[in-house]
Amino acid sequence: MIDSIKQKLEKLNLHEPTSYKKAGVFVGILYFDEYKNDPEILFTKRSNKVSTHSGETSFPGGKWEDGDKDLYHTSLRESFEEISLDVANVSKLGQLDYLISRHKIEVHPYVGLIESKQNLIPNEEIAEIFSVPLSYLLNHDNVIENELERDNMKIIVPSWVYNGHRIWGLTAMITADFLNICFEANIGTDLRVIRKHYDN
Repeated sequence: MIDSIKQKLEKLNLHEPTSYKKAGVFVGILYFDEYKNDPEILFTKRSNKVSTHSGETSFPGGKWEDGDKDLYHTSLRESFEEISLDVANVSKLGQLDYLISRHKIEVHPYVGLIESKQNLIPNEEIAEIFSVPLSYLLNHDNVIENELERDNMKIIVPSWVYNGHRIWGLTAMITADFLNICFEANIGTDLRVIRKHYDN
């Protein structure tokens, strides 16, 4: 599975960057002990203390800062700050194409393997840390397709609900993109339309 993910991510043709501000997020796959049989993806729930995305499900990550070597480093730095992720136990598998958030931030998702047990501790920006089995996300019975209208166009955006946690919006789009590319999940999502909308 791991080699297959790396190969598929390496084959991606990434879009040229925009002029928007940049951010990096970390799509972490738990892959140790019992998780080797059923890997899980790491998510966070934002606290009500943050000014944007409060209460929403997200991937750990944040805006690029001076001193960051690259956006992958941004995603790891923010993951350490937000949830105390031990980045020494992370292996990079690759990256997905960026998406533009509704706040006009160019968000670059990086996929990585978490290969040992972590002592994850949320900071004040994070209300909760949780993970969802890949098998649950890949099961089409668990995918909720939401039809939205944007610029007189109807688009499909997926979402999931797991143990009371709703995965939706940009985080769900990134999740679906990862599953479609790496597992040929065929989850309905109009990412091309959405990217074109934001590129304009």
